[in-house]
Amino acid sequence: MPGSSKIRIITGSVLAVLLAILAIQTFFIGYYRIPQNGMYPALPAGSRVFAAKWAYADASSVRRSDIVVFVREEEGRRRSYAWRVVALPGETVHASGDALTINGQPVQLQRVREADGKTIFREQIGDASYEVAFDQWPQHQPPDVTLTVPPDHFFVMGDNRYDARDSRYIGPVPFGSIIGRKL
Repeated sequence: MPGSSKIRIITGSVLAVLLAILAIQTFFIGYYRIPQNGMYPALPAGSRVFAAKWAYADASSVRRSDIVVFVREEEGRRRSYAWRVVALPGETVHASGDALTINGQPVQLQRVREADGKTIFREQIGDASYEVAFDQWPQHQPPDVTLTVPPDHFFVMGDNRYDARDSRYIGPVPFGSIIGRKL
């Protein structure tokens, strides 16, 4: 009988751990795979991302430079996206080619390096700083956009600026569609 009780303890422990992992993933942490290169260099295609679910109590807790995961209905299917927040509710955005202006202030770009046919810059918006990539020979330019971000919405952009279907295409993202923040 001693061997049988050890097996029950081990089986019970393994089951408890598996249930705990399932509960954490279901209620607290999301796991996403980035299928394309829209967040390069921070998250190249194939990256795996953990995101805190219910990371924000309300729209005022979202910060510039956060990478948010949100859902959007597209072609009759719910799809998850991960983009970086560059403008907050009430801010005026102008995006044209390589240039990004928030509230009339040009966003600062400092050249960092060349990699994978792209020029990598450090982008600085106030206290927020992160790397973005621009194709050296882009095949297409994203649309020019000028707008004021509505209340409880966010202007999001991919870090790979010529290869991201972001707010320049789909408009600002409503707070209610955000399901997580990258850990």
